[in-house]
Amino acid sequence: MPLFGAEMIVAVDFRAIGLVVGAVVFIAFVALFVRNVFTARDELGSEIELAANRAEYLSDEELETTKLDRSLTFALGILTITAVILPFYWLGEPGRQEGAIEVLDETFIRRGTNLYQQGAQCVNCHGGGGVGGVAAYVYQDADGQFLGNASWVAPALNNVLHRYSEEEVTYVLNFGRPGSPMAAWGTPGGGPLTSQQLEYVIDYMGTFQVQSLDPLDIQAAGEDELDFFDEGSIAAQEAANELAADIRGEVQRSLDDGEFATVGEAVFNLGLYSGYQAGSLSCARCHTAGWSLGPDVVPNILEPGVAACGGGDPSGIGFSLCGGVKERFPDDTWKDPRGGWLDSTDPETPGAGVDYVLAMDMTRIPLDDKGVALTDRSDDDGEPIPYTIVEGGDLADCEYYSDLWEPGGIPTDAYPFDPRIDLVVAEEAGEGVTGDFVDPPVLTEADLAGEFDGETLTLADRRLAAGCTVVEMPERTSNAHYDFIVGGADAGVGYGRGGQSGAGMMPGFGKTLPPDLIQAVVDYEREEIEQR
Repeated sequence: MPLFGAEMIVAVDFRAIGLVVGAVVFIAFVALFVRNVFTARDELGSEIELAANRAEYLSDEELETTKLDRSLTFALGILTITAVILPFYWLGEPGRQEGAIEVLDETFIRRGTNLYQQGAQCVNCHGGGGVGGVAAYVYQDADGQFLGNASWVAPALNNVLHRYSEEEVTYVLNFGRPGSPMAAWGTPGGGPLTSQQLEYVIDYMGTFQVQSLDPLDIQAAGEDELDFFDEGSIAAQEAANELAADIRGEVQRSLDDGEFATVGEAVFNLGLYSGYQAGSLSCARCHTAGWSLGPDVVPNILEPGVAACGGGDPSGIGFSLCGGVKERFPDDTWKDPRGGWLDSTDPETPGAGVDYVLAMDMTRIPLDDKGVALTDRSDDDGEPIPYTIVEGGDLADCEYYSDLWEPGGIPTDAYPFDPRIDLVVAEEAGEGVTGDFVDPPVLTEADLAGEFDGETLTLADRRLAAGCTVVEMPERTSNAHYDFIVGGADAGVGYGRGGQSGAGMMPGFGKTLPPDLIQAVVDYEREEIEQR
């Protein structure tokens, strides 16, 4: 606490205080014993004279003066001691509790260190300090026939608590990774370690985790969890910047060396050829068959054609991403027109969500709580009218596309209706419906640029004829897909359309990869892997 402009630090040693109090009590006891020995009266041999109930007691004058004063003084002394000791006890109780927790943490970490290095010998596969390593592996074909011996890449654990929760790590330690060298270590999975011992190991792993890239973790690194600029938070930010630069450097190196063609592909396979972070930041480690065996194993089951189209080992870890990504995560938002990724925070207000997207001319298009783009017009109830998404992800504020479609029921792939095109009445034999109008045929870009009644009609002409204003937008993408990679999956909790994960499966990469690299992976999965 401040005292005359200085900082006073009070340190309390409860063991020393206890020893001092014990010594004082012992000395007092010895002194009382000695006093009693030397002040005892000699026996006179007469019971009448020695009997206490025969002795003459104090007079009233002495009881009301000397005796009463002594008793009150003694009581005041006891009360004073109690009044002084109790506040000191209360002040010291939080420190005693913190000290007990600190000692317990140190004990857990020490025991976890012994288990990691000597008992369970996790260090043999995952390396000292959790930097990653290799494990011997024998792989077989679908019939169980021997194919070869290989070295399985054991991922780095120095970021595992940023990718998984402690509960998920506990699950993996309990039951292992079927189909990989990772065995079940906990008693629920038939392993040799108790749940308490697994807690020791996890506490030890917490001591060598790299810096998280999450802004909230960086902010909480200092003494003041609400201050971005205290000493601890600044140091954490510098460490995060250094780690992010190192990751970007590895991605750029792999591109310069011709290992991969795009940033998304490089991040998806991060560490395949270089062993960077022992593959712990790679998506392909779980989604590409044979990835953990490396590109040089013989026979090589890691072929370019199966990238992301299978599990991460011969028996399968992680589902195939080929041909099903957009079905699981449909387009639900737009990219940033400046070429970056508009993530979930406004740079002007850290931590605040954004409720708009940017058009190509940098106009802000407001979004509702479901991500639907809204016009500046309102319906009869005063509710904003949503835009219609047309080809290429652009927005149109048409109230109608043709007389056949009512407002709000416009198909996303429909073309605006041009009143100069005659509507055709359906024939009973051809269309199965008599007397109803049929839609104008879907027009190609060539049709749109062709001549009509001597005029060249463009798509813009047709939109204008339909009363449309079109907003040019960037490419479409999926926020849900991005958020899933950032946060990972929780056991028993659905994701996307119809997705559900088991415990300890899909990790979250929001604390270990920069946002733009995660978006590059989203683009790669949606634009390249989706086509396989």
